[in-house]
Amino acid sequence: MNKFLLTLFAATTTLGASAFTIELKPIGNEAMEFHESSITAPLRSNSRAGSSVAMNYTPAGNPYSYTSLQNQKVGMKLAQAFEMTGDIVNKFAGNTMESIFFFTGVNMDESSQTPINTIKKATIFLTYTLDPFEPFYTQEVALPSNGLSLQTFNLDTPYTIESGKPVYVGYYYPLSSANDNTLIFDAIDHGNDVSGGWLGVQMPATTTDPNPEWEFLNVASQVGFLYLGAVISGDSLPTNYISCLGAETQPTVYENDEFSVQFLIQNDGADDISTFDVEVKVGDSDPQACSVSFSNQPLGYGKSAVTTVSGLTYDTPGLEAVPVTVTVTTVNEKPNNSQTASATTAIQVIPEGRGFDRNVVIEEFTGTWCPYCPQGMVTMEAIREAYPGGEVIPVAVHYNDQMVSSSYVKISQAYTSTYPNAIINRQAYVEEIYPVESCFEQVEKYMTYPAPAKVTATAEFDSSKSSVIFHTLTSFSFDNEKASDDYYLAFAVTEDNVGPYTQINGFAGTDMSEWGDKPSNVSVLFNDVARQLNDGTDLQKSVPDVVEFGKEYEFSYTMKFLAATNISDKSNLNAIVYLINKHTGVIENACMIKNADLSSIDEISAESHASAPVEYFNLQGVRVAEPAHGFYIRRQGSDSRIVAID
Repeated sequence: MNKFLLTLFAATTTLGASAFTIELKPIGNEAMEFHESSITAPLRSNSRAGSSVAMNYTPAGNPYSYTSLQNQKVGMKLAQAFEMTGDIVNKFAGNTMESIFFFTGVNMDESSQTPINTIKKATIFLTYTLDPFEPFYTQEVALPSNGLSLQTFNLDTPYTIESGKPVYVGYYYPLSSANDNTLIFDAIDHGNDVSGGWLGVQMPATTTDPNPEWEFLNVASQVGFLYLGAVISGDSLPTNYISCLGAETQPTVYENDEFSVQFLIQNDGADDISTFDVEVKVGDSDPQACSVSFSNQPLGYGKSAVTTVSGLTYDTPGLEAVPVTVTVTTVNEKPNNSQTASATTAIQVIPEGRGFDRNVVIEEFTGTWCPYCPQGMVTMEAIREAYPGGEVIPVAVHYNDQMVSSSYVKISQAYTSTYPNAIINRQAYVEEIYPVESCFEQVEKYMTYPAPAKVTATAEFDSSKSSVIFHTLTSFSFDNEKASDDYYLAFAVTEDNVGPYTQINGFAGTDMSEWGDKPSNVSVLFNDVARQLNDGTDLQKSVPDVVEFGKEYEFSYTMKFLAATNISDKSNLNAIVYLINKHTGVIENACMIKNADLSSIDEISAESHASAPVEYFNLQGVRVAEPAHGFYIRRQGSDSRIVAID
């Protein structure tokens, strides 16, 4: 799964024994967002002098926002650095590092509401190790007073990059105020990538510790890479070098219907990219070629772009997904030199007329501690109102707060490290969780893709309300002799009107929906709170081994509530059934039984009258004279219950 568009998140991390934490702050002011157009000091353009090329190298993506350390103090020193790892120095060996660039910090001037920089000096450094921190090159530079200003500083002694000799490049500075926001980051989760995101802290000197040691931590998975880089020049820089980092397409399509594929490219060469050619191969069909042009703004080094190729088709439906391979063949009309020029995704092709309507599950990752999460809450409430019939199923997966569900923690860990965030059917990330219209547009598009299977269900409490009993019917688009190897059912409950608990609101005083008029701490009742998920080994045979198109298959399951589920009010529970693809983890389809329907089943009287006539009704309440194979409501006098008839 490739996440091309990432959402700003809130996170905390501990810096060694100093116990400082990173505190992300809401952007608040639209003018403070980082975009290419807002960079005040443009990077020098790639240029050629004879055969020499100069390029701007940074491992970071575009700058997104800024932050500070919690409990930071005047006199404390911070350092920011990136690492030219072994692979990187080998790629650039023999070329020269001429300059270093980075953004000044911001300390908001309350009177003018303009960003100012109160840090007057910084020290550029090069070092082979951060532990211990022993720079072999330092150079002091003066900083301007304008904040969020991109500055480039020439090295007094340019550095020649050596093969096999990794080097850290960065700068350090003393904080002049506890309000200095000096960490400019890209808000991309880079995982375990150590090439960027190095943050160092040195506490102020004291009489007992006149030479405090530096402590360094890579924050790539918490706030992304810190934005700084270097200008590198030489006559042996890599050129014509596009890497294809991933591809995505829709999950399914009907035979001969058109579909598109998106793919993410990155310029890993020194020259700006104006054009490139790409081939797309679907299954065993002939490759289709097309050209892409960056006519308005060439793609510079380290920059990435998402490209879409449309009009693809495939005429052979089948149970197995069909591979879709994208290959970048040429760059600026020359052969692509990258060894990672291709990326592959897959799509399932369904026979016309055999697909099912697709219900959408939105699992929103949230927490009361997250100042940005009210955005997700606004969207989830809008979904509840817009789709009362259960076509879109909202699930609020809380993390690290009073509503965390231990059975859903593995879902949070598998699918996100950013908050707020949301995923559709565990396959497509919600590109913009707010504004509401952006999320709805993506959801409604996803609903148009045919589903290869369908699940419907009813549910009831047991007599003690200690369990929910599910009765399911599944149907499939294909005959399948190993369906139990491909699919299984999982069961969940969510709860409405939970709390109240205090939600941190980072949008107080802004124009973000009604949350702009609320204080920074808000007492809230929460809906759709994920309480329990049962998807263990006991459910691996919840789908039959052999299935045929056009038939329905029954399965009943009792979910016993765990003590750790922490349900507040069982009358507010919703019951959910997931039909999951075992190979991909994708939710192929789902259904929800809302709390009103659970309650009505539970309230059926247990009193029976053996002498009364027996009547049967389908699960929609319509009387059936001669019930056939399936689930029915059996009523005899005042005794009503759901039964299975063979």
